[in-house]
Amino acid sequence: MPKTKTFRVIDGRMHFTCYNCGAKRMVGVAPGTRRQSIHCQKCGELSRCILNRRVEPRESQCGRVLLFLDDGRPLEVDLFDISPNGVGFDVSPRDARKITPGRDVELRCPWSPNLLGKGRFVIRTINGRRVGAFRRA
Repeated sequence: MPKTKTFRVIDGRMHFTCYNCGAKRMVGVAPGTRRQSIHCQKCGELSRCILNRRVEPRESQCGRVLLFLDDGRPLEVDLFDISPNGVGFDVSPRDARKITPGRDVELRCPWSPNLLGKGRFVIRTINGRRVGAFRRA
């Protein structure tokens, strides 16, 4: 089974290091790609790569959380990652129209109440079902 590792993408390229043999090489990455499988040219081992384009590190985190719109309506969303200044999550297609960039939302995590802190965020980007939000100052 392939191992999964996070790699940083800078200017459309990532510095791939094989976890098995330590071989290194630069790999081009297409825009919008979040995951990629790469075979090591030296040992042939398959690695699954999670691609990080953010400046600060982000932590993969999966689970259902509640998103409350500014009018108090709750929506269930799938949390994907957390960074010091934001979160990334997926919304269902029926709920995607209810969320717009610049809108204030509150996120609450029922399975780990301290995970999101106060939970006040502003929607930054929407790409299909994927939504990015930054922490409100």
